[in-house]
Amino acid sequence: MFADIGGSTRLYEEAGDEAAHRLVAESLQLMEDCIQANRGTLLRTVGDAALASFTCCDEAYEAAVAIQQAHENRRLSVRIGFHFGPVIPDKGDIYGNAVNVAARVASLANLDEITTTEACVGLMSAAMQQRASLLDFIHVKGISEPLAVHRLLWRSEDESVTAIQTAVSLSIRHPSNVRMVLSLNGRDAFVDTETSSLTIGRTADNALCVARDCASRNHATIELQQGKFLLTDQSTNGTYLLKDGQGLSFLRRETVTLDGEGVIGAGWVPEADDPGAIRFRIERL
Repeated sequence: MFADIGGSTRLYEEAGDEAAHRLVAESLQLMEDCIQANRGTLLRTVGDAALASFTCCDEAYEAAVAIQQAHENRRLSVRIGFHFGPVIPDKGDIYGNAVNVAARVASLANLDEITTTEACVGLMSAAMQQRASLLDFIHVKGISEPLAVHRLLWRSEDESVTAIQTAVSLSIRHPSNVRMVLSLNGRDAFVDTETSSLTIGRTADNALCVARDCASRNHATIELQQGKFLLTDQSTNGTYLLKDGQGLSFLRRETVTLDGEGVIGAGWVPEADDPGAIRFRIERL
């Protein structure tokens, strides 16, 4: 379980270093007290976050609720996430993919929220399962299938809230039967569930090498995230995007969602039939 304090940066600005440090330390102590009271083990604190382990999911949820309740009337709020899985113990700490997943799940929570994976929900008692509602599906490195993430209700006024929502079909929410085909100089490259990211740039170590001086060495990336294809520019000259039927757009150090078909110019304005530009299209398999 990861519990992360939010808003501490602003607190340091508003209250000053000494007062803010004291409030953060008090919050971390509250976390430790709640973890130990619910048979958990505090493994470490890093900055404004705490990592703890439990022997069952019910105890992790009870500790998370206790932490949130302890912060209801405090200046600082907390986001919490937990996951169930094998770990590697090492000198009082733990490592492994389950720890990475827990951190990712915690990052999806808003302040004052608790999130967990479907694996945990399935291991919780029936009464606690009624507190779960499907939030999203996420892709995690090292895991082939998307993970379902649930929000866990914890406030007393939420007692009457309904049981677990029926999960919308994964193929509808975040389709896995899609791929992007990118063509450059007679060569095709693909972004799909098997190869979920691709790099574009001037140097040969990129998946698509654009041999123009206006292209940066590492110009842009395209990633498949939750069924969407995201183009992220990280260049000096920016990226031009000519989408069929939508005209020209420009981005620099930004991310956009790609759909349909179009042409990408890595640092220059491409024409629809530009032989040196990258042509892309999205296919359903």
